[in-house]
Amino acid sequence: MKSKFHLYVKKFGLLKGAELYIKGKYSRQEHCLTVPGLRHPVSLRGKTSDHQAFRKVFVEGEYAFDLGFTPRIILDGGANVGYSALFFAHQFPEALIIAIEPEPENFRLLVQNTVGYKNIRPVQKALWPRVTHLAIENTTGQPDAFRVRESPSADDSTIPTTTINDLLQETSMDQLDLLKLDIEGSEKELLEDPARNRWISRTRALIVELHDRFKPGCTTAVEQALTGQNFSRSQRGENILFIRDSSF
Repeated sequence: MKSKFHLYVKKFGLLKGAELYIKGKYSRQEHCLTVPGLRHPVSLRGKTSDHQAFRKVFVEGEYAFDLGFTPRIILDGGANVGYSALFFAHQFPEALIIAIEPEPENFRLLVQNTVGYKNIRPVQKALWPRVTHLAIENTTGQPDAFRVRESPSADDSTIPTTTINDLLQETSMDQLDLLKLDIEGSEKELLEDPARNRWISRTRALIVELHDRFKPGCTTAVEQALTGQNFSRSQRGENILFIRDSSF
């Protein structure tokens, strides 16, 4: 198996690959990287999971699925600091990308990373089956691995939620071309929700990272929700693509 350094070199060439690998892995401060193909530099926080997220998206290409169509509407659920939204914006420059991220520091960097892209719309909320507020459970965890629970009350420490059905209604979308979910286990609640078929029936493709290690039952929830929906399945790294077989 090739080392991570060699993956960078293979993707970007020796000089640029070495630069991106060394700066991303060893810098202790927040810093910017110029990525070939992107119009603007991207920011990473030193000594955090930002480096792994960067590698996953831009080096290993875990979202580089062949959809077989060009999406117009993309909902990026769990956008983190914006790398997936930037990847989609580069691949599909005509698409509207709604980037949902609840955690304040992640959202700050998401806005900073996507400010130069008019087709990316950051939203600081969490995806959930209903409109409520959530509390972060593991406040000392890595920025791409925090988990949430529903809160009985709203205060400055809680996160407002939105639903996929509400987002579809607010943006007057008749269909959702691509839904990406990397929401650290909350996919279980979304896909167990009785109202899920309202948005699943209007979704053309779904990319999901499952988190049974955090919340057992995620895989079962996804499989049961998509049964009978005529989706085929493929996988790249930790991401599973479900794409509707029939014309939409």
